[in-house]
Amino acid sequence: MNFILYDGVEWKKLFPITLTRPVSEIRLGLFTMKERWEKYLGKNVENIITQSFLSKKYSQKESSYFKDILLINSSFLPNEELIQILFSLKENEGIFFENKIIAFKKTNFFFKKEDILSFPLEKYKKIYYVKKVIHIQYPWDIFINNEIVLKKDFMFFTKGKKSFSLEGKNHIICKDKIFLEENIKANNVVLNAQLGPIYIEKGVKIMEGSVIIGPVSIGKNSILNIGSKIYGGTTISTFCKVGGEIFNSVIFSYSNKVHDGFLGNSVLGEWCNLGAGTNVSNLRNDYQKVTVWNYEKKDFFPINLQFFGMIMGDHSRSAINTQFNTATIVGVSDSIFGYGFSPRYIPSFFLGGIQRKKKFLLIKFVIQLKL
Repeated sequence: MNFILYDGVEWKKLFPITLTRPVSEIRLGLFTMKERWEKYLGKNVENIITQSFLSKKYSQKESSYFKDILLINSSFLPNEELIQILFSLKENEGIFFENKIIAFKKTNFFFKKEDILSFPLEKYKKIYYVKKVIHIQYPWDIFINNEIVLKKDFMFFTKGKKSFSLEGKNHIICKDKIFLEENIKANNVVLNAQLGPIYIEKGVKIMEGSVIIGPVSIGKNSILNIGSKIYGGTTISTFCKVGGEIFNSVIFSYSNKVHDGFLGNSVLGEWCNLGAGTNVSNLRNDYQKVTVWNYEKKDFFPINLQFFGMIMGDHSRSAINTQFNTATIVGVSDSIFGYGFSPRYIPSFFLGGIQRKKKFLLIKFVIQLKL
């Protein structure tokens, strides 16, 4: 049997994070969605079905015909109940959560995008329903669920494994909830796992005065600058450089937040960089629920969240002392600078800040007057 992950309707809802990747490459907890499915299945994923412009990088084969397969919606996270049902599926049987399809089995399948996005219920011989599963539908679901996923991943992945010891003079609290891989350099740091586990991969360097309060995951070869303050619900991926204060956030690989400044309830894509003194507001002054930019409706809409910092797409960066407002959406390859708070929605390939937006609106108004 071959396992295939596919992008459902969630792919568009997860912009700007999925503008440059399939849903299966989203990271939260200790793993990407694909890595987590492979660990639970005990087998490699045979292929990724995604948008055509992403297939060249992420798909293993170009063929649209598949045989003896289980198709799995990448936006769902596996659990024990789901895996048990999955391996019992027979031809044309599917698994649903509420009215959303998680997986189905086919002996012969010719892929058409519309078939997967709206596969009708009557085509299934039998339907199984799961009562509880984590579903990542919007980019803010990443940081909302990260704390609970970190705890589950830690229990699943460290079972039966032995942690390395940490050399140097360090203050370790709840050692049994801390798992360390080899070649970690740390001295005069605090690791506190009272509120949740801490997982640190190989080659990580933690400089003096840093404090980590779990649940937290630090990816391999990442560097924590002097006096870093890392709070629970945070995932820092591989080859990152971080500093300052980070709370309940997910930072994808090769991204930097090296200097002082606050980042909370946020997601940073790959190859992002926050300049010195960059701060992200995660709470409105009036304590109200936030509104967030919707890429499909091209407008802001309300969501049931009070704490929301920023979602930043890949390859975007901010200049020194940049101020991001609550619930800001930043596209891909932006360069943000200038005085005042930046706009709460910044489209991809944007250069500048609030002053450029005002100038653009003024020019547009003048043109309209002339017409």
